[in-house]
Amino acid sequence: MKRLFLLSYGTILITFFIAIIAMEQLELFSTDEIEEIAFGNDISATAGLLTEIAEFKGQAQAERSFKKFTDKMHLTLEVYPSTSSEVSEEIREHLLDHNLFIEDAEENMAYFIFGDKQKIYRIADDFNSPFMQQVSDKEWMILVEICAALAIITFIVLFFLARRLRRLEKTYIAFADGDFTARASTKLFHNVGKLNQTFNIMANRISQLINSNRNLTNAVAHEFRTPIFRIQCNLDMLDDSKVRPDQMPHLEGIQSDLNELNSMVEELLRFSKLERLDTSLVLEPTDIGILLEKQLNHLQFETEAKLTLHVTDNCIAPVSVRALQRALGNVIRNGYKYANTEVRISLQASPEELHITIENDGPDIPVKARDSIFDPFVRLDKSRDRQSGGHGLGLAITKQIIKQHKGCIYITDSEMGGACFNIKLPL
Repeated sequence: MKRLFLLSYGTILITFFIAIIAMEQLELFSTDEIEEIAFGNDISATAGLLTEIAEFKGQAQAERSFKKFTDKMHLTLEVYPSTSSEVSEEIREHLLDHNLFIEDAEENMAYFIFGDKQKIYRIADDFNSPFMQQVSDKEWMILVEICAALAIITFIVLFFLARRLRRLEKTYIAFADGDFTARASTKLFHNVGKLNQTFNIMANRISQLINSNRNLTNAVAHEFRTPIFRIQCNLDMLDDSKVRPDQMPHLEGIQSDLNELNSMVEELLRFSKLERLDTSLVLEPTDIGILLEKQLNHLQFETEAKLTLHVTDNCIAPVSVRALQRALGNVIRNGYKYANTEVRISLQASPEELHITIENDGPDIPVKARDSIFDPFVRLDKSRDRQSGGHGLGLAITKQIIKQHKGCIYITDSEMGGACFNIKLPL
């Protein structure tokens, strides 16, 4: 949000200065023509008065009077003979026809003749005079004040707009983190156009869809339990003595499928429970190194792959022991399922967080699939065969448990060649 505020603020100021320069260069809203007419009228009137003074008191007296006039008006006066080469032929011809030539009306620069017309008089603003320097400083001060006023007004407007956007951003983040009750405030001084109302409409529809999906999943999983129980009872009541030997493999297959279906229902119910917002974990300070060491000793009996643990710090963190064991167990089992020879678990702590990495020397996980692999029922191609087991819920459950610990889990490349699961938990 801070970056957006600074970007918008800088863009407005830069656009303002570019617009000022463009208007200056393109002479938009220019008053040069009016200024030239007004300046020409002033010079003509002055020349007329000087001509009258020259007729009654002589050309010299008219020039002295004109010199006093230019001094008081903070103008420079230059006098040239009518045949002077310092005055271009174009200007002399214009003076013969109109007695006046305006070179630059903005700087009060002009040539004119009066009286006996034997001399050409050139006037211009005296920028070296204290008065003109003061005027120039005032003009710069006015420009600075205008820019400062624009900057302050723009800052105030963007500040209040940024506050509204920041408040709306917090609602977006809360909703994205799973708080589907989060709604944007629709108060007068909190609204950002119709964005708040539009977000609330979208949030209501998404919440309804998610709640319907959760209720359906939970209901289906619960309803599955009854027919599974009946099938299991009927299977147990079969008299093995009356079953022909060639039928035993079929019965064993039914039992295996029934166990798998029952396991999937249990996983589905557990995942649905973790997704509920009212589910909270009881956290207690735990030495994660000792926890992992005990868990690896137990898991080592399940696999021929070597499970190694590297602990660099004394890591004590507030966790739910059973939930974290389940989350770590899911990731470790996923690791040795695809490892060639070894799964390496590393544990280190910083002042703010605990970092657990679980990596193996098996095949890597494609970058495009690294985010979706934590979604329910998502499995990679190599895990779709019956030998791999699982229902695509293990990593989804792990992500929910880590999320309830206010942590995060993500996948990177491993130095061992396979995938590296990174788990970060706050201390």
